Amino acid sequence: MAKTKELSKDVRDKIVDLHKVGKCYKTIAKQLDTVLEKAMHKCVLKPLKGVVEVALHDFQVSSGGWQQLRENLALAKTRRPQDLGVDGAVPPDPVAIEKIRHKFQNMRKMYSPDKKVSLLLRVCKLIYTIMQDNSGRMYGADDFLPMLTYVLAQCDMPQLDTEILYMMELLDPSLLHGEGGYYLTSAYGAMALIKNFQEEQAARVLSSEARDTLHQWHRRRTAQRMAPSVDDFQNYLRVALQEVNSGCTAKTLLVHPYSTTEEVCSLCAYKFKVHDPENHDLFLITEATSQQLAPDTHPQRIKAEIHSRPNSPPFHFVYRRVPNLNLCIPTIPANQHSGNCLLPSQLDE
Repeated sequence: MAKTKELSKDVRDKIVDLHKVGKCYKTIAKQLDTVLEKAMHKCVLKPLKGVVEVALHDFQVSSGGWQQLRENLALAKTRRPQDLGVDGAVPPDPVAIEKIRHKFQNMRKMYSPDKKVSLLLRVCKLIYTIMQDNSGRMYGADDFLPMLTYVLAQCDMPQLDTEILYMMELLDPSLLHGEGGYYLTSAYGAMALIKNFQEEQAARVLSSEARDTLHQWHRRRTAQRMAPSVDDFQNYLRVALQEVNSGCTAKTLLVHPYSTTEEVCSLCAYKFKVHDPENHDLFLITEATSQQLAPDTHPQRIKAEIHSRPNSPPFHFVYRRVPNLNLCIPTIPANQHSGNCLLPSQLDE
């Protein structure tokens, strides 16, 4: 009864607050689901968090998984980043690792799966930032999983395994779409690599068992397979927004292989909250060139083509303001265009 009264009070107080700031009933109705979910987390998950954690831990201990995970973490911690699949990126230093470890410890204290995932998202973005700052270049989603595996090994926190399971099972399925779902899936994949570290000799790909588990989870937790799976990693594109006043901000976007540059630009405008998308476009940046992509090109194909080259050069995609949006027309011969666009025909060269 006390919990019911507490739940009712939380909902009532929130509605009163919305009224005070002038929100109409329609707006209040839209926010009511979120208010109720947060209140339920407080009334149900908060008192049960300890019970759930003990049950998960006891299961791992009895199955032998806990001891195996501790041993594999200890072994993986002694390995170089390259042994875990890190290719070229400079890993976080011990100070940064300790900072990340502290954030994970704070995450363990939370009972709300939403807040846990939000903190996980911040940790992963911090890792991305460190990778880019240390190396002076941007990295894509393909580079992130090995680095996350290395960071988790250095943190040496076997408790994170139960934290990941807690979030995967209790997070609202609608929140599994987007960056939060991607990073949660990445965390599961990284932990799975560590669990199989000895038997797969620092494998850079997930075992078939781990993949099957992820597929089963997706089918069970999402009716329309909204959450990104490990097989969708190649469908993510790291894009940076470059602005004169605010510098450079990067996001990991879900971009299918058949998505055109025009569609990616629309997605960038939405994700980066750009108010004048008509003045922005997508560029492919390398050490020596900057090419504005034509609307009908496919960024994922460009990415795959560059990765397939021997000794592929560093590159990244940048969404930025363009003073003059007179894109060259694909029908113009390649030797006559201005060189500011990457034409579809150039992908086959």
